[in-house]
Amino acid sequence: MELAAGIDFGGTFAKIGLVERSGRIRARTQVAMDARESFEGIVRPVAETLRGLIAKEAPAERLVTIGIGTPGFIDKTEGVLIGGCENIPALQKRSVQQYLGRTFDVPAFAENDATSAAAGELAFGAGRSLSSFVLITVGTAIGGGLVLDGKVYRGWRGFAGEIGHLCVNRDGLWCNCGSRGCLEQYASGTAILRVYTEKLRKRGENPDSSLTTRGVVDRASAGDTCARDTLEEAGMWIAQAFGSLLNVLDLEACIVGGGVSEAGEVLLEPIRRHLPDHCWPQIGNGVSVRIAELRNDAGILGAAAQAFERLTR
Repeated sequence: MELAAGIDFGGTFAKIGLVERSGRIRARTQVAMDARESFEGIVRPVAETLRGLIAKEAPAERLVTIGIGTPGFIDKTEGVLIGGCENIPALQKRSVQQYLGRTFDVPAFAENDATSAAAGELAFGAGRSLSSFVLITVGTAIGGGLVLDGKVYRGWRGFAGEIGHLCVNRDGLWCNCGSRGCLEQYASGTAILRVYTEKLRKRGENPDSSLTTRGVVDRASAGDTCARDTLEEAGMWIAQAFGSLLNVLDLEACIVGGGVSEAGEVLLEPIRRHLPDHCWPQIGNGVSVRIAELRNDAGILGAAAQAFERLTR
């Protein structure tokens, strides 16, 4: 059987999985990472762990490709991480794709992690029955991916999908990208936590210093009014971004992924309610707003899916 390795680089761990073409994960593991390490110090343990996983779990199978997902801007030909991955600085200006491709003597493909997630939803998740959709991943930051006519759209250099940096408020907050009013400043997990704590302070409450975005989501799901109002605002901003993209691209569906999507209908309901305010009714009619399906497996399955897709072009 032919397998792809899907590798998802995060800030503290690299998740590794062996994936069948059907999307079944045959085996998985993870490697602790120290972001202060050198390029070799980060990538070599990943390669060694992958080799051990193959030997233990699939010695008779054939590894045909390796997919890699990381944050940032990745050149789609050489796989060089050009920038935007400050949490793992040693990977910048280097190509994990070339390193692992040479090490295992198979084609390897590196992709922005949110674009990989879109490839995963297209192949194995909420986009299986769709020909065109946009995925917004709402986590610490906001990422995105586009599928047009049944194919992941990457742009001419591979940088497409930076939906977190759509301007939703021209006079708004400054963003770390250097622009103002980016969606990421209003609807990311970081923004949700900031807005919620601001709401509590305005009501005379002292927020718990250990509170996380996950905690805000849990409170909203439990009926906390301030938390629900915070997700209502985030949903409104996301609806604005979705509506703009629908007007330009005429898509079938809007999919929400990332950790904050675990809020479910508490987040999706305001997105659906506000979406008609931001797109032509003829364009918005019939468009579904849904949750990504791959959840915790999005990194591994997305990386594997984009590698299988690019391998067969």
